[in-house]
Amino acid sequence: MSFWTPGTQIAWRYGHPGGHDLDFVAPLTVVRDDAEVLAAWLAVGSPVLKVVRADGRDLRDGGEDAFTAPRRRVASTWSGYSVLRVLPKARPWSVWHFFHGVTGAFEGWYVNIEDPHVRWGRTTRSRDHLLDVWVEPDRSVVRKDEHELEAAVRAGRYTDAEADDIRTVAAEVEDVVAAWGSPFCDGWEHFVPDPRWTVPVLLDEPPLSRCSED
Repeated sequence: MSFWTPGTQIAWRYGHPGGHDLDFVAPLTVVRDDAEVLAAWLAVGSPVLKVVRADGRDLRDGGEDAFTAPRRRVASTWSGYSVLRVLPKARPWSVWHFFHGVTGAFEGWYVNIEDPHVRWGRTTRSRDHLLDVWVEPDRSVVRKDEHELEAAVRAGRYTDAEADDIRTVAAEVEDVVAAWGSPFCDGWEHFVPDPRWTVPVLLDEPPLSRCSED
């Protein structure tokens, strides 16, 4: 497996049922990429592609049809926070370090539970599993979006057993936090981006081959 050099601009995608044309896509700048970890920077103000319901409503605006309504993809802008995404290669989750978009102050860790990533070209792709874990700077922990996971089960996106597996991953994350393991102990909260980096151009390259999860 080849690795991206620091400074490379890549596309970080999250897929949903329906194919690659309904992926969330964000452009990030690689900070580190090796056999242990991929770390990449998503700057506030970056152009992104997001998925919404066909009528324009955000997927998180509520309603059971969030998982059943037709969807489309729209251009948008990443706002509010810059994010350092750190993907430990052996974990079914990535850790997003949130930095205030104006002051640069570190706000906390957001753990995104997801599938193992598939890579091609300058793209890395996964599937989000709705349930997340938020870790405050004081190391206190709270689970996020449990109601979305429950709604997804009711809508048939997940079985009860699959939802339980996702909750098991969340418990594993909480154990890592309690032990203050990697990547929480690695000092990424002190990261400062290279001031020479420009806001990446949005890259939406097609896959070299269809990924098995589609």
